[in-house]
Amino acid sequence: MDKINLANWNDIFGKTEQKVLFASERYTDLHFCFEEPGLASGSIRSVSTPGMQLTELSLHSGQPFQLSDEPKETAESVFLLDGGAESQFHNISAPLLFNKHHHNLQYNSQFGGTHTISSPRFHALTITYDLSFLHELFESDENRSIGQLANAVQRGETFLASHCALQSGGRIAEVIGTITQCPFTGSTRYLFLESKMMELFVLQMEQAQLAAGRKGDEWTPADREKLHAVKHYIENAYLETFSLKDLTYQFGLNEFKLKKGYKQLFQTTIFGHVHRLRLQKARMLLQEKTFTVGEAAFFIGYNNVSSFCTEFKKQFGYSPGRYKLCADVA
Repeated sequence: MDKINLANWNDIFGKTEQKVLFASERYTDLHFCFEEPGLASGSIRSVSTPGMQLTELSLHSGQPFQLSDEPKETAESVFLLDGGAESQFHNISAPLLFNKHHHNLQYNSQFGGTHTISSPRFHALTITYDLSFLHELFESDENRSIGQLANAVQRGETFLASHCALQSGGRIAEVIGTITQCPFTGSTRYLFLESKMMELFVLQMEQAQLAAGRKGDEWTPADREKLHAVKHYIENAYLETFSLKDLTYQFGLNEFKLKKGYKQLFQTTIFGHVHRLRLQKARMLLQEKTFTVGEAAFFIGYNNVSSFCTEFKKQFGYSPGRYKLCADVA
């Protein structure tokens, strides 16, 4: 799988072009295009304001690849508009899953890791916050509605607005739409974008607090340990046959806790996770060039190649035949 270091675009892409669309004492607007045949093409639009930077990344790729970040202290909001990603950070044990129309906010003193992109198209908005700007917000927030974030930043501890990516619906979706389709030009445009970035920050924190209030923390440390043990087991035994009843007996959880806890902690169902792992295994077998599409389907438990092809395309955005062709050419 190809890896793209986000700090070295010019070293990876043969064709790049950067334009300064606007520059003033308060705002800077940059547009960067890139292309490398056989890898990916796309663009980055970056708008810097005092205290915040809005980045819109659009990628098109014929095969799965990874983006990598260097470790650094940062706070940022991510809004996924299209595609899907699985992010693994150096100091967070469980991967963070992002799907289309979902978002999250994170502070990390050692923000560095990899983001696996498996869809042909990836489109995301990111707002990166200057830490001194956040400290000013914390000082002016008398009610400490963002107290958890403030405490995390002050202590240098990792913070996630939600362990499960939140749905970008309602007002958040509307604000994102106004950002991507902003009708203004000149300084008015950037003043408008700056206000909308702040609105998204407030809406994001509000939604995270409401979600936490609804869910509560109903899982004891023992429950969490058992659920993580189930996840570990599945990641090693996903090609085997087992039932929910088997797992309840083996790990000492009733079916309700097993199903609800797994969904809440890992943002997927048990058999949804099994399904994803099996398809990832099939993709790896095709990438190794030793299996045909039919052999890969049979290996992960499909008797019907057509059904396998349908599910593979649904999961990754392209057919297994197309993926194998790309792997053979590479």
